[in-house]
Amino acid sequence: MNTELPSLITPNPLSGMVLAGQLSEKLHGQLEQANAQVAQPGGTNYLVPPPVPREVISSILFYAITAANGGWQKSVNG
Repeated sequence: MNTELPSLITPNPLSGMVLAGQLSEKLHGQLEQANAQVAQPGGTNYLVPPPVPREVISSILFYAITAANGGWQKSVNG
């Protein structure tokens, strides 16, 4: 898989949230595709784990984006 990774640096929290949503859509699609390709050895019926909700993926990614941006702290003039 050849994936280009975007920068996590964003100018504000809203654009960070948008980026997290975009990345979570990509990741969720890749996880669904991987789960569809799981081999059932010997025809067994092993339960495939439930999919991770997009909201959970997006929340984790937003946390990582927030950390990469230092929480978007504004400098205090004083």
